[in-house]
Amino acid sequence: MQGASDRDDRGGEDFPWKNETHCRVLSQEGSGEGGGVIHCISENHLYLLKARAKPGCGILPPGQKLALPEDESSEIAMILSRGRYRELSTSAQLSLVDVVKQILSDNPKPSLTFYNRSGNVSLKFHAFQLLPGVGPQKAKKMMQSRTSMGWFSFEEVDEACDIDSLQLIAERLVEELEDPKMIPSLIQNVVRVAEV
Repeated sequence: MQGASDRDDRGGEDFPWKNETHCRVLSQEGSGEGGGVIHCISENHLYLLKARAKPGCGILPPGQKLALPEDESSEIAMILSRGRYRELSTSAQLSLVDVVKQILSDNPKPSLTFYNRSGNVSLKFHAFQLLPGVGPQKAKKMMQSRTSMGWFSFEEVDEACDIDSLQLIAERLVEELEDPKMIPSLIQNVVRVAEV
């Protein structure tokens, strides 16, 4: 990423998004000559970011995939900082679940790994219960419907479990973006687990 340094503005840690190559637009403040500020979410590890748009980039719709600044063709001039959920406009907050669904749909492997490998978190709590609206009985039925081969698509999970698997995991991930202190964290244990 282009920017003043590869260090976090709090003094020391590398930017966690330094290996990201693309993001998706959530909202844009300003446009035209100055370019404005783009609120976006990184594709691989779901970091909320604030970026400076290149002058004259025009209005970018929510969900549009953008290359990050190292690519000359990018509409992004530079990453300004890590974004926060509370800094997002209402429209950006409302579009976040749909944008996360687009990202997960384009890269389903981590989410399907969650559905295929999840187990008990404790004696009385299964990882499926982290998903909105899934209680102990539904989690048990989901476990029973999982075959030894696992599921290869969200559609297979949906059919076997009678859920909207992509919607549920996207909603949970957005809840964690809103409240990063949620434990256990699917973002940390499923999405960002492979970070180097």
